[in-house]
Parts: sequence; C-alpha cells; structure tokens
Amino acid sequence: MNSHLSSVALVGVASSFADSEFSLLFDNQPEHIAVPRKLKRYMAPAAINSLTATSEALAHISLAERATEVGIYTSQTGYGSPFYSELSAALPESADSAAQTFKALWSSERVNPFLITNALNNNLLGISGLNWQLNGDACAFIRDQLGAFGALQEAIVAIEAGECQLAIVAIAGNSNDPLAKWLQDTESEVAEEVTNGATTLILASEEWLSKTGHKAIARLSILASGYHLNTEQLNTLIAEYVKPSHFLSYYIESAKGKNRLLADALASCNVANHHLNSYSSSDICPGIVTSVACNLSTLRKQNHSTGVCVNCDQAGFYSFVRIENESL
Repeated sequence: MNSHLSSVALVGVASSFADSEFSLLFDNQPEHIAVPRKLKRYMAPAAINSLTATSEALAHISLAERATEVGIYTSQTGYGSPFYSELSAALPESADSAAQTFKALWSSERVNPFLITNALNNNLLGISGLNWQLNGDACAFIRDQLGAFGALQEAIVAIEAGECQLAIVAIAGNSNDPLAKWLQDTESEVAEEVTNGATTLILASEEWLSKTGHKAIARLSILASGYHLNTEQLNTLIAEYVKPSHFLSYYIESAKGKNRLLADALASCNVANHHLNSYSSSDICPGIVTSVACNLSTLRKQNHSTGVCVNCDQAGFYSFVRIENESL
C-alpha cells in the first residue's frame, strides 16, 4: 500500500458524457469542439470527448506561454476502435482462408486507412499534443482504473519535480465496450455504437498560480493506493480519511470477491455519498479522475469543504484521493 500526502492545485475541470445518464451528474455539458479534418481522421472515437473536455477545462487558461511548461498525462479505457462496421463493409462474402480475408481487407478501399492508428489505445496523448501544439513532459496509460490513477499520480509528481507548471490529466473511453461484451458472451452480436465519456483535470504549480494570478478551485492529494487490501487495512483507511463532514464518491467496478469488502466498508459510513456504479452508464470512463470531477461538482452544489474519492476495480486495485474545495 502506497501513500502520497502532498497536495496540488486544481485550476480546471470538465467532463464530456453526452447522451448518457451519467451526464446528469454535471451541469452544462459542452458541445463537441471543431477538430481539424487532418487530425480527426486518425482519432479514436473517444478522443473527441476528451478534446472537448480538455478545451472546456482550459477555457479560462492561456497556453500562450512556452509549450514545454505544459505536461499531458492521459489514460484510455477499453477497446474503443475499430468498430465492427468499419470492417464489415470490406469483408468478402466468401473466403476459403484467413489469408484471403486478410488480403481482401488489406487491399480494400472501403477500410479506413488510419484503422491501425485509431486502434492504438494510447493515441489520445498524441492527438492532444497535436491539437494544442504542446511538446512538454508527457505520459500515456491504458489500464483502466490503474491507468486513470497513474495519469493523475504522474501529473502530481511531475509538477512537484518541476517538470511542468501546468498538467493536463485527460482520461477517455469505455471499460465495457462492444468487443469486451462479445468476448464475455454478454451480447450475441458485436454492437456498432458505444458511448464514450471523458474527464479532464488541469493541475498547476504554486509558481504558476503566483505568476498568473489564477486561484485554485480545489486542491487534490493522493491519500493511498494498493492492490488486494484486506478488511483491516480498508477499515483503517476509511476511518482515517472519511469523516462525517466529508462528501464521499466511490466507484466499484465489480462487487465480486475483494471488491465486496469495499462495498461493505463504505456502506457503514455515515456520510453523504454518490455510488457512481449505480448509474447505468457508469462503465464509461471509470477511474479516480472521473470520481474527482463528480465529487467536486457535488461539493460546489452543496457547499461542502472536503470530499474523498474511493475507487476499486475488478483486479482489486484501490485508490483514495482527497479534495479540498477552495471555491466556497
């Protein structure tokens, strides 16, 4: 179990969960931004949501200063592309071998030439860097909840180490995508559409705040993280970090096995809470970054000063993050 108690300023936050029940947690969902055609043609489907969320989070922040002062830390969830429909139009009606099928797909003009680029689950980093012309410190993760936590942690460490003054933490995707459902035999056919969500946080150094005159809207601190915590460890962490005066948001990707320990421990907390997994579309873009956005939104609406986010995934990875609301 690891802990990281120093805090970092949050100066921008936005989410894009259009056409989803999950979007009801947020006010004023942004319209998709216009993306240059050359950039759009090799974007994975989730990327537009992420670029939209990042654009909204940066709305009051100028990136006119040196691009090397801005870091990008991304995480993509699930298998977002290619969709089956992008291949089916080019599939031969009959083929005697896999080699013939592959040859037909390879030579077909009906297949997106950027199919392989789209399928890369870490292309959000490159897309974001190109869109905002940034070339500073960067890191990409692709492992669902751990990936979202890793992107946030890497951004905090980079700011503390002076690698950047502003850090864009962007996550996007869907952990319950059509291919995953098909492989799990939960659907008889591969669906052609999937809802992709995205959340972006903008973190800043104290030097940047002093230089620009911006005020932090909140401060974040990673409290703890670890795999397969036992009942005693979980109860100790919850007793230490979750107080009656806090607002709690948590996401449990699965209630099976060790995740049941977290469900039971949190159920005994006498605090206001949002159980993010109770939303039918909460499988889009899960992770601590989205929990932070949900928690902060409620802190603002209900004038709470402190919130705690607790997340757990199917692999038994736990993460705890505290939010100090400074926008009261």
